[in-house]
Amino acid sequence: MPGSFERYRAFGHRTVKGWVEPQTLDILRSLSEAQDIEGVDGAVAEIGVHHGKLFIGLQLLNHLGLPAVAVDVFDDQDLNVDQSGRGDLQRFELNVRRWGDWSSVVVRQDDSTHLTGRDLRELAEGPVRLFSVDGGHTEETVTADMRTAEQSIAPGGIVVADDVFNAEWPGVSVGTLRYLDGGGALVPFAIGFNKTYFTDEAHTSTYREVIRRVYGHGWRMAHKTTTFHQNDVEVLWPTPVTPRHVLRRSTLARKAYHAVTSGRPTR
Repeated sequence: MPGSFERYRAFGHRTVKGWVEPQTLDILRSLSEAQDIEGVDGAVAEIGVHHGKLFIGLQLLNHLGLPAVAVDVFDDQDLNVDQSGRGDLQRFELNVRRWGDWSSVVVRQDDSTHLTGRDLRELAEGPVRLFSVDGGHTEETVTADMRTAEQSIAPGGIVVADDVFNAEWPGVSVGTLRYLDGGGALVPFAIGFNKTYFTDEAHTSTYREVIRRVYGHGWRMAHKTTTFHQNDVEVLWPTPVTPRHVLRRSTLARKAYHAVTSGRPTR
């Protein structure tokens, strides 16, 4: 039986080794709900699943009965040329069985650059709705994986790319720009918590509006609109909740503060 996304978001993700901020799960849930409204259908997939930390979240957002495709070199570490992660198939399966649904998982143990969009569509039994790109972090691998993702996603599908702005992995930045400068059809629309989000040009406005509406006024998340590669993007990052932050965001808190400091009761 499939697990619960809410249960996994609340505490399950903490038990799975990996590098995914919990806010990423919140953002993916909001975007998945927007896809449902837009009628975007398809499977989910990830290149570079490691132990399944993000993959499980994607699977729990998946539409019932559709495959969840996992691509990783796993024990073939000679293919992991940049040592950007060490996937473990046994641990991955245990984590998915505990928190998700192993029966819908399709595993491809391979170098992702050997795969095409057509291969991914065959594994997914159709187009992909949510696609995480978190495999090899070299320039060449990132460019190839982004092209594969582009070729496999559904109209309105979303690609989530890891480490694009991580100083530890400059190859990811260069590979992403190579993809964009080389005629890539995917357009960036959001950046946050070490993930960069892409979709087709027709859906960027819709998904940007979702980010602004849901997270533009949050207490624990800062937001601004800027540009990346000549495209408007919504940027999110964590912000601490200090007394000054509460006063700035809450009318009731400001009234209470002024009442206490002036000696007058609140109304």
